[in-house]
Amino acid sequence: MRYAHEVLSNPQRRSLYDSLVAETAVSGLDLSVVVSATRLPLLDTPQVVYALATLAARGAPDKRRPLNLSLVVDRSTSMRGERLEKVIAAAELLLERLGPDDALSLVSFSDRAEVVLPAMVLGATGGRDTAAAWRDPRQSLRAIAASGGTEIYQGLRAGLDEVARLGSDSRAGHLILLTDGHTYGDADHCLRLAAEAAARGIGITAFGLGADWNDAFLDALVTPSGGQSHHAATPDDVLPHLEERLSGLGDIYARNVALRAAWPGQLALRAAFKLAPFPQPLAPDANPIPLGDLEGRAPLSFLLEFVVAPLSVAARFRLPIEVSYRRPDGGAAALSRAAQLVALEQPNGETPPAALIEAARRLNLYRMQEKAWEEAQSGRLDEAAARMRRLTTRYMETGDLRLAQQAEMEAQRLGRLGTMSPEGRKVLKYGTRSLLGQLPGKGKP
Repeated sequence: MRYAHEVLSNPQRRSLYDSLVAETAVSGLDLSVVVSATRLPLLDTPQVVYALATLAARGAPDKRRPLNLSLVVDRSTSMRGERLEKVIAAAELLLERLGPDDALSLVSFSDRAEVVLPAMVLGATGGRDTAAAWRDPRQSLRAIAASGGTEIYQGLRAGLDEVARLGSDSRAGHLILLTDGHTYGDADHCLRLAAEAAARGIGITAFGLGADWNDAFLDALVTPSGGQSHHAATPDDVLPHLEERLSGLGDIYARNVALRAAWPGQLALRAAFKLAPFPQPLAPDANPIPLGDLEGRAPLSFLLEFVVAPLSVAARFRLPIEVSYRRPDGGAAALSRAAQLVALEQPNGETPPAALIEAARRLNLYRMQEKAWEEAQSGRLDEAAARMRRLTTRYMETGDLRLAQQAEMEAQRLGRLGTMSPEGRKVLKYGTRSLLGQLPGKGKP
């Protein structure tokens, strides 16, 4: 199979590529698409085509949509001390940052859940008389004590129940989970809850603290709603990560954006990755593919990687990009564009757009570190160490010395101990995601 990065490294093959920019504007939204090649060579082997799509709003929203936010925090024994203190400080930040029309609830959990602050509109002062916890919310927060094990289902269910208590189309429902451990025996129940929440239009953000938590599980938890999972390496990271996530949450231009998977027979979607407003892998096998909301802080852009079946005769086919969404007023809408692809014996072409080239390179970086982890887990230590050494060089090329140093440390650790460190796994995985979110001019043709 021919990969884009292989073609781009060989100037003689750049003529295989061309670009397309297509734009449409409906109801204040623009959909643009750039593809790496519109003219494909006739080959008896598969080749790869990338599509970079961006959904953007023109102007500011008519008004900010109030939030219905539930913060669900792990209070298991491992959270004792600075971790829980920083999480409580983050909750106090919410009290200061949210507006009077926003609703907030807070749930703490270990092997059972406790509703510390029941859902209430912050400006509804009369509600404080009936909810004792709200008479002095900071005191209620500081009374949270660490104990017990980690059962995320308990907290997740209680948090979603609080969102449902005040649920309406006039508020943006969202749940933020903070945990530092693995959940025990209830992962499938959590994923079912997450799917139900997404169907009700409730988004989920999940932050893992430290290194002893299941990144694959948190990724799966946020996927149905097109949400975000992220790594807070130290307790001091909790506050800035929460601040960043709050940015734009109430300024919603389009809700529940999803990509319809309707590709021609010649194309198979192999990978999909959201670049903005935050980097997050998408579910290429889903139909539709959840993309989350179009928020106020950035356009919604995503990269698609297609494998093109062997082409033996000249042909013309369309690559459709169709997104559906809910307008702020609750109505359904959709936008679509299509790239025209042509298979020719001797295609002429141009160099793909720089933003797309760099996005494809960094996506391959992300896959390389994932592959190294898989090789280490399956005992193919020499392959994993060699891949880590290649990653060290690639990270150096991006200018990220921290990731380069971490990759080199993991290569050495594989040679000495036969394993990668949980800390290194998180640093490389989420650090490489951040590279995808830092593309120059990302989302712009």
